[in-house]
Amino acid sequence: MTGQNDFLEAVRELERLARASKNHLSMKEIENYFSEMQLAEAQLEYICRYLESHDIMIEGHVRRGDVDELPEEPQEMKEDPLDEEMVQIYREETSRAAGLSRDQEEQLVYKLISGDENARNLLIEANLGLAMELAREYKGQGLHYSDLIQESNIGLMLAINSYDPGIDGPFDLYKEQMIRKQITEALDEYSHSTRSARKMASRVNELNRIATAFAREYEREAKPAELARRMGITEEEVRELMKISLDAIAVLDQGKIGR
Repeated sequence: MTGQNDFLEAVRELERLARASKNHLSMKEIENYFSEMQLAEAQLEYICRYLESHDIMIEGHVRRGDVDELPEEPQEMKEDPLDEEMVQIYREETSRAAGLSRDQEEQLVYKLISGDENARNLLIEANLGLAMELAREYKGQGLHYSDLIQESNIGLMLAINSYDPGIDGPFDLYKEQMIRKQITEALDEYSHSTRSARKMASRVNELNRIATAFAREYEREAKPAELARRMGITEEEVRELMKISLDAIAVLDQGKIGR
């Protein structure tokens, strides 16, 4: 595989394989996957940062300046060139939609309340540009721009479907409120899942350290019950942590065979 497009496609394929193994990889597995390509250190770092920005845990990845303590909040991520390409295509499509004046929108809202389905569609189409611009304000907080746009569009549709002028006030304010609410809820969910993933990665690392120390001390592999006692968790939890690593290796091996 040669060329930038092939490289990016290989990264995306590795991401798909990682999804099937509970979003977990190790640096060794990544290096083995790209063993046929002579990657520079910067390319390996790009791969790791791309995968981590997509919620993939990478065991053994240490960034320059990292400390042992895991950060509570997700780090600002680099832009994904494939994501930017998707956004550009979407931007071109939404730019063709005709805008609405305040009076025109109020007329459509009146028709919407009366049950006019065409008015609903026109309101959605005319406000896609606004949804995109509001999504832009939340870039760099964890989700890619295309994901933010998707959440923004969901908020827009929720606003249009649920709007009640007697309760919700002016439509222009209500739609923005609903869009922002949908985006912030998605970011909160992402932050929670990222912290959970980092916690799981930390436990896998701890299991590996304890297992290695046990093997060095007793010259044999530790049994799950022995690891559980040393970690202070249940044997079932140990087996689950072990399965994460084994599944990742199995999926990567299948991917190599299929290439």
